[in-house]
Amino acid sequence: MDILTPCESKFTVAVNGNGPFLAELVSRATPGALLCLSPGARVAAVAARELDPGLRARLSGLGVAVFPDLPKALAAVPAVNLLIDLTGKFAADPSPDGVAAGIGVFGPAEAEALLDILGADPECRGCRQELARTKLLLHTIINQMQDDIILLDAGGRIIDLNDVNLERLGVTRREITGKSCWETLAGYGKFRDSPEEFERFKSALLENSQNDFVDTRVDGQGRLQYHRIYAYPVFIDGGGELSHIVIMRRDITQRTHMENRLQQSEKLAAIGELSTYIAHEIRNPLFAIAGFANSLMRSKSLDDAARDKAQIIIEESNRLDKILKSIVDFARPTDSVSGEVDVNRVVKETMDVMAIGFSQKGIEVELSLASNSPRAKGDDEMLKQCLINLVKNAAEAMENGGNLSVATGFDGKFITLTVADTGRGIPPEFLDQVFNPFFSTKGKGSGLGLAMTKKILDGIGGAVDLTSTVGKGTKVMLFIPPVLAVNE
Repeated sequence: MDILTPCESKFTVAVNGNGPFLAELVSRATPGALLCLSPGARVAAVAARELDPGLRARLSGLGVAVFPDLPKALAAVPAVNLLIDLTGKFAADPSPDGVAAGIGVFGPAEAEALLDILGADPECRGCRQELARTKLLLHTIINQMQDDIILLDAGGRIIDLNDVNLERLGVTRREITGKSCWETLAGYGKFRDSPEEFERFKSALLENSQNDFVDTRVDGQGRLQYHRIYAYPVFIDGGGELSHIVIMRRDITQRTHMENRLQQSEKLAAIGELSTYIAHEIRNPLFAIAGFANSLMRSKSLDDAARDKAQIIIEESNRLDKILKSIVDFARPTDSVSGEVDVNRVVKETMDVMAIGFSQKGIEVELSLASNSPRAKGDDEMLKQCLINLVKNAAEAMENGGNLSVATGFDGKFITLTVADTGRGIPPEFLDQVFNPFFSTKGKGSGLGLAMTKKILDGIGGAVDLTSTVGKGTKVMLFIPPVLAVNE
């Protein structure tokens, strides 16, 4: 524990023991200030073997060092010249052992009288009333904010936090106050991983005087969350000595989602402009290459080595043509389809074909079709294309076999189509990229499957939700708008 520089007041006070006097004295102190009996008398040390963690944390925040016994307190703070002995042991002896000559000693009775005197002072009462009003105002403002707010001391111990944060953490203020941030906090960035990380964070904070960063984490349902974390240093009397650190955490997941959707729209617009040029400028010479390669294959003068090379040219030309077709199809505007789809029928017909051969790969398919689902808005072929994309991804994620479940349902607003696998899962750092065009973690394919699925669902007013946990699997839910019982 860091010992603060001895007070330059007329009296430097040490308190020996614990009791109502100490708790009452601390409750009257102004948060963030020093613990003073008067402008000329500051409490610098407390000697108490057993102390409530919350009281210990508040003392630390008031610049008071806490020690297990009085000799250690007096040795660490030699400037003490007034002792308030709540135990009565030293006050009864005119020259007690362990207390240097010249140190005045107050016993329990004098301490109680001192509190009465302070409480009787009209100016002090007015200050306390003003302080109470200010404290109530600050308490109300902080606890009305939906952002998480935490007050740490310079050593990383939790001094206080707002009610919203307590509710999210699922703890009481008494349970968490006084504990270090690396023991209790989760989802607040790297600084709370260890004491060493906290010290590095504190050093960076002192250099910049303000620090903010974005922290990402995966919640219990496998969803990616974004938080912006702000850190503000608080200095003693406006000087250079760090007293506290205020941490504020704001959930920016929804805002980040909207920004990603805007970026996605801009990417799609750029791809749309390029698709026509690509189709015209690349496909024409590509067809010529493939045509000449086919002509060479029909030539009887080719030996086997040359024929193999021509075959490679044909295969690679076909592969490139498929990629170009995927790009053109993806860039082509998706018309809002007003047709009606029986989701259960589309799922059953698609899975009857897709599931062929899954048993040889060790993949068990579970099909669950809800009986109360209304008809969906959209097109059979587009919905089938979405399901094929999801099932192919799920099967490719289970190289060693696993369970694949396909289920339909109705949540009262949307028809749901869920595809879940028990494959390798998607790493957290890739979760915000899976709907980007041409992004793939498989090392093959065009990376347009999920992007196309999302585009189709957006076009009919639906949505796509993806959750994944590494080593446990991935679940994708399609939310498809139903056909309403109204005349178009």
